[in-house]
Amino acid sequence: MSNPRLPSPRTIADALLAGDTAAVFDAASRYMSCGGAPFLVDALACPVMEEVGARYHEGTASVADEHAASELLRELFSTLLPGLAWHQGGPRAVVACAPGEQHVLGAKLISQVLALDGWHVRFLGADTPAKDLALFVAREHPALVGLSVTMAGHVPAAHTALEWIHRRAPDVRLVVGGSAAWALRPAGREAWTVLPSTQELLWLTRGGTDGHLGLR
Repeated sequence: MSNPRLPSPRTIADALLAGDTAAVFDAASRYMSCGGAPFLVDALACPVMEEVGARYHEGTASVADEHAASELLRELFSTLLPGLAWHQGGPRAVVACAPGEQHVLGAKLISQVLALDGWHVRFLGADTPAKDLALFVAREHPALVGLSVTMAGHVPAAHTALEWIHRRAPDVRLVVGGSAAWALRPAGREAWTVLPSTQELLWLTRGGTDGHLGLR
């Protein structure tokens, strides 16, 4: 980490798994002060939950530990992030988790960051069926749809959902994020964009020069 004053994701994961709310809140507040909500998501939430997930795979953390950590982060972020205005006049966005995807924290935080940036966001939560998601998007006519996929096993279903949406609403900009999203990059071609970070998402939605986005 480039800023030595900030605790590492490993240190924060230790506190998170120990249920040390004060330590996690202090760390999150310091990250928030350094770079705002996008930095908080990219530099703290994502690496910390990846660390927790790694410990689960190593056998040193349980599913219950993962759930407790995710809920604690969600509660702390709700406290730290400013009150969200209901942006009726802003561009519309739909954010959802891929079919089968139960890890909802990242998608929820992206929804909050977009709302803080002036978007009118509809958040659909976990495990959104492909057909239902496509019909919802076709009905709502958003400018942006964000799909989260964190588990490699859900990549085929995410691919199906993206294709369904693209057929039903070909003019909607599709973006994909999450730790397994990289697997969708070769198949996506021009239909959707895989984004590695919250800060890049905001850069693109504010008029980034990749030739695809520029929705504001």
